[in-house]
Amino acid sequence: MPLPAEGFLLEVAPGRLVVGEGPLEASSTRDPGRLACYVPDFLLTDTAPWLHPAAWHETTPEELCEVLGPATPPAVDWREPDAADYAQRFAAVMQRIRSGPLVKAVPVVLEHGTWRASPDAVVAGLLRRVLTAPGPSHAYAVWSASAGMVGASPEILFARHGPHQVETVAMAGTFPEERATDLPDDPKETREQAAVVDDIVAALTPLGSVVVGTRDVVRLPTMVHLKTDIAVTLNNAADFASLVHALHPTAALGVAPRSAGQDLLPTLGPAERGRLGAPFGVEWPDGRAHVIVAIRNVQWTGDQVTLGVGAGLIAESRLEREWTELQLKRAAVKGLLGL
Repeated sequence: MPLPAEGFLLEVAPGRLVVGEGPLEASSTRDPGRLACYVPDFLLTDTAPWLHPAAWHETTPEELCEVLGPATPPAVDWREPDAADYAQRFAAVMQRIRSGPLVKAVPVVLEHGTWRASPDAVVAGLLRRVLTAPGPSHAYAVWSASAGMVGASPEILFARHGPHQVETVAMAGTFPEERATDLPDDPKETREQAAVVDDIVAALTPLGSVVVGTRDVVRLPTMVHLKTDIAVTLNNAADFASLVHALHPTAALGVAPRSAGQDLLPTLGPAERGRLGAPFGVEWPDGRAHVIVAIRNVQWTGDQVTLGVGAGLIAESRLEREWTELQLKRAAVKGLLGL
């Protein structure tokens, strides 16, 4: 069967895709009897973030690639991001950190471009890339005839396997792949990742019993990150919205401590960041859920495309080093998507 003109997909486990086929019915809440995809903006201001598909099925990346055929990613005419705009955001965050009690915040930079292809070619070409991407990540996408988002995220916001069992991940700290052995001992990167762990533990502890795993290095194409698995056994069953609001945004994409910087969240990126860093997930009728953090993606409307990345700032951060990290991350996303 051909790729639907409107739909969504999410890789919920290695080799297992959930695909929704349009038309997609947008709603403020999920119909409890239907599978739906949750696709809000980063600030959770979208009044209809749930998309109910006309039909859905599970498949594998290999099977979907057969449907896509020999699609290739479209070409893009990129425009360099505004370094001065990022420098202003950097300065504002560092001033807040120096004055305390803010410890960490994650401003983002956006790079814009123009597609040189039709919408059909955009979706098929990008999907084939993320479905065959190496490394531990979750392919995800939502698209229509005029707009969409496609990416592959290594970061889970939460996975709910039963009424009381929830898993999440604290991921932060970035080095080029060739410096992977240096990452676990780097003071700046380990402190940044520890802030994310502390933030998630603080958010989940009121909900139940939290177990924190060991810190590991995750290897992705061209980059490595620090990652800690975290699990919680809930005292009481929590609904989807409660888990989203408890966790999003973690300090990996937002601020830490949350009480010191909630007012900063709207200023961490341009308004057109859209869904960059937002939750993206599916909830089944039986209450199981799988939600990733929407990073390592591109978003588009018509022929205009946006690629966004962020880097965590703490007291030790320096503008030149952060700008270099952002360039590394943008190059990694372009490599991932073949752009």
